[in-house]
Amino acid sequence: MRTVLMLAAVVALTGGLTACGTESGSSLPSTTTQHSATYASPAPSTGQPSSAPGAGSPGAGSPGTGSPGAGSPGAGSPDTQAPDTPKPTAVPAPSKDGFTPVDASKFQLDGGHYFRSPSGNIYCGILTQAPYGVGCQLASTNYISPKLPNCTDAPDRKVAAHLYQGKSELLCTSQGIFVGIPQDGSPAGGVVLNYAESLTVNGYTCSSSSQGVRCMSGGHGFAISADDQHTF
Repeated sequence: MRTVLMLAAVVALTGGLTACGTESGSSLPSTTTQHSATYASPAPSTGQPSSAPGAGSPGAGSPGTGSPGAGSPGAGSPDTQAPDTPKPTAVPAPSKDGFTPVDASKFQLDGGHYFRSPSGNIYCGILTQAPYGVGCQLASTNYISPKLPNCTDAPDRKVAAHLYQGKSELLCTSQGIFVGIPQDGSPAGGVVLNYAESLTVNGYTCSSSSQGVRCMSGGHGFAISADDQHTF
């Protein structure tokens, strides 16, 4: 009888311990439960989704090898623009009288704009200092206007013409006032104004031709050459 009672006590004690262990475990999630919760959510995939284009397949806006996507030019794409070709330099068009205007800055010297005829016999200046206006003089002449009885081919009596404020005149000069002073190695008289070219400065226009130089402003002016000198 005593043995039976002892066995019953052992069984009762074992059952109590088992019941206490189950109660304590129910208050905390088991390790297995935690792991199940962790892996139950799908982990993000590092690969491409099945709907995404594969390597080498052109997708919208994504260039592929040799196959450009929309809006993204690839190698050999017809959308690639060729480099700009240089445009030819514009050539000034001749004026109504057949003379081509020139760049006045190329003729600028101290105190005015000076030029000489291709023959080197006519020297002209459009002046910004007194006596102002525009004037030309001859290095030598074959003809002297009757209006200039005192002019000769002597160095101090050169034939010249002048236009200022609508008044044109013929005169004799020895001062070389219409001859540009050499600067930076440039020849006396300034740059050559070639035949069929015209220079316009301060409202005065001078035109060069094989017949001589003609300068005018507002319908008034003069023409000068070795064979003729006259005003208008």
